[in-house]
Amino acid sequence: MSLFPHPPTKKLSVTIVNTNEKHFTLPCIQSVYDQTKATDFEIIVTDNNSRDGSVAAIREQFPDVIIIENKKNAGFTEANNQSIRISRGEYIFCLNPDCRVLNRAIDKMVKYLDEHPSAGILGSKLLNGDLSLQPSARNFIYAHNLIIQHLIPWKFLPEGWAGKYVLEFWDHTYTRKVDWIIGASLMVRRKTVEDIGLKDEKYFIFHEDNDWCWQAHKKGWQTHFYPEAEIIHYGSQTVKSIWGSKLTLEVYKAQQTFILKNWGKAALNRRRVLLSVLIFFRAMFTNVMWLLDKVDDKKYHQSMDFHEQAIKIQLKPPLQAERLS
Repeated sequence: MSLFPHPPTKKLSVTIVNTNEKHFTLPCIQSVYDQTKATDFEIIVTDNNSRDGSVAAIREQFPDVIIIENKKNAGFTEANNQSIRISRGEYIFCLNPDCRVLNRAIDKMVKYLDEHPSAGILGSKLLNGDLSLQPSARNFIYAHNLIIQHLIPWKFLPEGWAGKYVLEFWDHTYTRKVDWIIGASLMVRRKTVEDIGLKDEKYFIFHEDNDWCWQAHKKGWQTHFYPEAEIIHYGSQTVKSIWGSKLTLEVYKAQQTFILKNWGKAALNRRRVLLSVLIFFRAMFTNVMWLLDKVDDKKYHQSMDFHEQAIKIQLKPPLQAERLS
């Protein structure tokens, strides 16, 4: 039985999740309309009980946008799935509200998927607000990748070596197959979603993109990075306002959920031990820098508090990211 109640009648469905981000979501929608000229598309916005007038403003400025109104903050993943379920596109473009589409990026991505049938998921190049690169390609979070990324002194090795082994350090200048892509700007085939299912709602917001790409990988679909399509991503605006300094801690929890689900308890325990050791050495380094007066007291105490909480997370059973009412 199909995941989708409606047959595909559009080339593309653009899905956006909004949570009190009217100031981002309205320009984001406008950029989709301004920069998408060759694709028949629809836009679906799922609103997570916003109190900033988002729904009324979207209806007024963009009457053709389909809006799903939640009575609670369902989280990013669940809300995104709500949009995906009712979508009518051959392709589905999951776009964060704090994004701006540049230079016909969506049209370019649609054309790329038309020409590359092995690609089930496609990610654009992401740019910061100042148009500098925002690295978005990632390796799967195997233990050996964690070691390679954090223990090898890449700064002292020839430029370009890191990018061969750690996608986060890669310069993102050419099209290639990658393990997974940060989900701010992901285009996926409807056929791929039929094959791998919706996003896993155990992930409130983080690493649902990693998990989706992993499910696609297991089914034989490839994830591609396409730098010709450029999109500005102002980055983590909603989550920073919710979690603040605890943002990375919530990412750690989501990583644990991913590893336990896909690779089992043994893999999770190996990562916990390894990450605890890495965090411990980072804490020791912070201590040394403080003793040498290279770090002020405020930053020192903030850093040590973070390291303490991070190690505690590694010692506890995996938790889903905190859910909000």
